[in-house]
Formats: sequence, C-alpha cells, structure tokens
Amino acid sequence: MRKARLAAVVATTVLLLTSCRFVDMARIAQEDGNPVPWWCAPTEEIPVTEGPAAGTVDWYAGTHKAPLTWEQCDQLSAWIDEANAWAMQWPTAADAEADGWTKVTPYVPGMGTHHVRGGVTPEMLTDPNFDRFNPILDAVGLDGIFDPTRPDVLQFDGNGPNARLVGFDYYVRTDTGLPPEGFPGNNDWWHHHPWICHRLSDAQQIGFNVSDATCTAMGGVNVNLSNYYMLHMWTIPGQEYSPDVYAGMVPCIRNGGAVWDPLDPCHHTRDDMNMGAEASHAGH
Repeated sequence: MRKARLAAVVATTVLLLTSCRFVDMARIAQEDGNPVPWWCAPTEEIPVTEGPAAGTVDWYAGTHKAPLTWEQCDQLSAWIDEANAWAMQWPTAADAEADGWTKVTPYVPGMGTHHVRGGVTPEMLTDPNFDRFNPILDAVGLDGIFDPTRPDVLQFDGNGPNARLVGFDYYVRTDTGLPPEGFPGNNDWWHHHPWICHRLSDAQQIGFNVSDATCTAMGGVNVNLSNYYMLHMWTIPGQEYSPDVYAGMVPCIRNGGAVWDPLDPCHHTRDDMNMGAEASHAGH
C-alpha cells in the first residue's frame, strides 16, 4: 500500500513539474475515480509544540488529520495555485530583497530563510510607544487577515543572493487565543513562537522563548508574539513535500541547500534522513 501511494505521489509530482496546476491535477484524479491527491490527504502528524522555538500549547491534541472532501480539495488546490504564482514572482533572495522583502532569520536546515515584507523594524524597537507586550503590526504587513493566495513569509534555500525560493508561510494575528481558521479541514496545524528576541541593530530574530535578561544581553528586545500564528506550505515546484503539505520542517532542505530532484525520497518520506540534529537548532 505504501509503495503504491509513493508511486502515485511521485507521478503527480512529476506532472506538477511539467506545469500542470494543482487544481488541474485534482480534477484529473477525481474524474479518474482516484482518491483525493496527497496535498489533500496528509499522512504525517507532528505536534505543533515540537522544537525548542515553538510554544507549549497544542491546539490540535487529540485530533487527527484526514483526507479532505473533493469540494474542499478543489478549493485548496485553487488557492495553492494562486499562492504559488504570487510567491514565484520572487524566484531568488535577490529578487525578493530588491522588492522590499527583508531576511528576518538566516538559513535553517529543514526550512530555509524567512523573509518578510515589513515586520518589526529597528525604529520600532527603540520607540517608547512600541508595545512589545502586545504589538499590533497591521501597518507593517503582519495583520489579522488570512489570505490564502498571499503568503506573508518567503523561504529561500541559502543566505546568499542566488538562493532559490523553496516555500512560504502564513503569519496571522488573532485575538481569540486560538489559531486562525485557515484552510479547509483540520490539516493545517498552525504553530506560534510566544517570545521572539529581535536584535536592536537590524530587528533580525536572534532568540526564541528566552528571558528578557537573556535577550538584552544578546543586544535585543524581547517581543511577545504569542497572538501571531504561523503555517508553512510546501508546494513550490521542485520542493513539494507529500507526507504533509503543511509540515513544519522538511528533509529536502539540508545543510548544503535544497534537493531539487523530484524523484529523491526526501520529497516523499522523512525516513531517509535524520532531522533530529538539525531540528535542535531550528529557529522557526
């Protein structure tokens, strides 16, 4: 059964790389009488509290991911196509930075960089009116609106200007103490980073869930971002991760960069790689 699923996933990935859209592939699968495709049927469940940078609240404990209905899958597929097309306007880090995106965390194996358009600035950190305990960042592009077609964070496979786009994130504030409703079904498990230490000189994120004293000693300002929730998505052509389209970390993004071969097992299983050592250093 597992080999059959893997073969189907690989075939779908190859077709996607030949320019088929997610929505087209979903409709072909439905017309052929097949189950919903991998991006609508995750097989991996990793708690959102895993990793040293995440918070301790698991809003999804006791629940499970499950295949979407065809109606839900069609909607998700259409949104993925739009999000991909939008993010792929910036194929390299140089393209993104030339257009106003700023690197807020350097390259981390399993994820890549994190670039945002706006976000916390050095000026904010020194402004006496900035409320670091309850920051409202609407004016700098990090708000309470979930737009599935417009990701808030871009991820690249290295720190240099030629680093390639590998994925993107959504970053949304709520005032409910719960993650946003997000995508159809219960498969998009959002996580958060309650306290993030921002370096005073450039506002880069240099510490996660550290004390105020530790952050100050590092030359930063600790900001309470417990009301902001993040969701990764792995749908960029060549970087799809079939076990869970929303995985927090993926094995194809390694210390030496990203693996772009669609037939490499790292796109379809976590078994071929020990992510433990790398995950222990993860910032997001």
